[in-house]
Amino acid sequence: MVKNLIDLVKIIEEYIRYLKLKGVKFNSKGFPLLKKEAFLDEYPELVLPYDFRNSGLVTDPKKTLLCFYCGDKRIYPRLSRVLKDIPEYNRFLGVVTIDITVTSDMDEEWQDAIMLLQQLFMAVLAVNGVKVVANLRTGDARSAENLNDVPKGVMWAAGFLGCAEEDPLDFRFVSNTLRVMPSKFVVYGPEDETALEKLNMMGIDYRVYDDYHKLSKKYKRSA
Repeated sequence: MVKNLIDLVKIIEEYIRYLKLKGVKFNSKGFPLLKKEAFLDEYPELVLPYDFRNSGLVTDPKKTLLCFYCGDKRIYPRLSRVLKDIPEYNRFLGVVTIDITVTSDMDEEWQDAIMLLQQLFMAVLAVNGVKVVANLRTGDARSAENLNDVPKGVMWAAGFLGCAEEDPLDFRFVSNTLRVMPSKFVVYGPEDETALEKLNMMGIDYRVYDDYHKLSKKYKRSA
């Protein structure tokens, strides 16, 4: 159970030891290096947070992508249980890696640690046969460098739920997207027309998926 920052650091260390035993290589900053084949390369029909994986909205798990666009407290229990949860993840098409909060006003070292944890979690899933989707969550502009060693031309995801609308003069989002050169891009949550216009301008192949609560309302109206 994660109760403080020290617990997160311990989990990072446990993931690194596990991945080394699995033969995973790391870059100079300690981020895991995955092969392109580890990543999902087909769009899902549905994207849902892990907590709602047994919802009636799921008609076919093998066409459903799980994500963790939710509060950090809902993510923490999954960290220590990642190996126990592998059979559950394998029931689905794939999994977007965790989305623990990282912001530009955090200490640089802590931004790096959270982004490292996100990629280590993704690597643990990948070495156990779960198809993964990288998460475009970053803090400040410098932290985007932590995405550099994810293979180019794989699927990425971004969650817009709870985010302020994109500033037309702020190109950090599209800059990060161009940095990773996604083959496909999953956008989860409310449509941000300014952000999507920038993706269109850059020729990014993307699809927008409604968040769980909006989907639930549609489901109830149609029932």
